[in-house]
Amino acid sequence: MKHGWLPATAYGCWGVALSGLALALLLLPQRLAQRPMARGVLQLQLQADGSLRLWNQPVSEAQVLALVQKAAARPGWQRLRLVPDPGVPWGRVLRLIDALDDGGLSLELQLPAA
Repeated sequence: MKHGWLPATAYGCWGVALSGLALALLLLPQRLAQRPMARGVLQLQLQADGSLRLWNQPVSEAQVLALVQKAAARPGWQRLRLVPDPGVPWGRVLRLIDALDDGGLSLELQLPAA
């Protein structure tokens, strides 16, 4: 048992490294999705199945409407950015724009790359 501690230390280091990588893979998309928030932008994604995601979290349309009204009353929030998936029917996008347009924030549409 000349260097019995060496394999245990190596396995421990590998475990810590893999755990750190898994945590980074979990948190990095969340942080990237929240980046516009620092600039006063609520970024709303409209998924191909019609569902909505705000900062990479699923939300209902009613929740989004309430949040937009609250954000419009707070200083610092300037606009709402809608990012539809390329597979979303254009009629669904227009209906959502119509619902969000009266929320009090300026609305911008980021067209998807085809």
